[in-house]
Amino acid sequence: MKPKKDKIIFIILHCIAAVAIMIIALFGGDMISNIVPDDNLSLKSIVSTIIYIGITLSAGLLYAKYVLRFSFEEIGVYFKAPQLKWIAAGFILPSAITAFYLIFTDGQLIKNNNAASIMPCLINAIFPIGLASGICEEFIFRGLIMRTFERRWNSAAAVLIPSVLFALMHAFNMRLGFVDILLLVVAGTAVGVMFSLIALQSGTIWSSAVVHALWNAITLGGIIIEVSGNEAATDFIYKYELLDTNILLTGGKFGIESALPAIIGYLLVSAIAFMLIKKSKTVKQVIVRS
Repeated sequence: MKPKKDKIIFIILHCIAAVAIMIIALFGGDMISNIVPDDNLSLKSIVSTIIYIGITLSAGLLYAKYVLRFSFEEIGVYFKAPQLKWIAAGFILPSAITAFYLIFTDGQLIKNNNAASIMPCLINAIFPIGLASGICEEFIFRGLIMRTFERRWNSAAAVLIPSVLFALMHAFNMRLGFVDILLLVVAGTAVGVMFSLIALQSGTIWSSAVVHALWNAITLGGIIIEVSGNEAATDFIYKYELLDTNILLTGGKFGIESALPAIIGYLLVSAIAFMLIKKSKTVKQVIVRS
């Protein structure tokens, strides 16, 4: 059965509105953080992140309640602590990817001598890079968008289509070649599917938000060691600069997030989440039959 035209139009407008909430919140956080003096960049980052998250959640929840007619439980935003297994996965996945590069690839470890203190780097990794993206993007894509697809179509569409949109969103404002875009779409879709399955398995966006935030903070923020082929990168404590030029290892211009080792990691975690979902459904069927 083909989706009705009005349903497709609604979905398109809904996706635009949901992403617009996040973009407006991002600009709002940047504007309000300007009240903080420029010589205190760490405080500015914290304020910007808090405002960004606050506007995204408050505006998004109002939109969910009065426009979409969703309860907070339906979009996975209620008080339920992230599951321990996903917190562990959030640490293990980026740490394993980092270890792979350190052990199996050609590169050099560089210390940032311009980093006078570890604290600014940690704040940058935890707040704007980790928490901001982790919470806001998961709320928008795995809360508002995914759950709308699930209600109007089915779970398969809810997992796959928002994940493709999530991948394409990361291609904006970047000058990428064809191979770069191809890797980004594949990797972005794979990681989107991973986050979606985690949210579905746990019943809340907070588990996927934790995994997302930890991935960003460790991989991009360089809490452990930032792996990068970008010589211009300056916001790190230690960086493992890749000397390998194989695009499957470097991920192209988007970086190791879209490289083959990361894609394999996303798929492995997705497989675990999918098996846990199937197991949970099987257990429920057995309980109902008994």
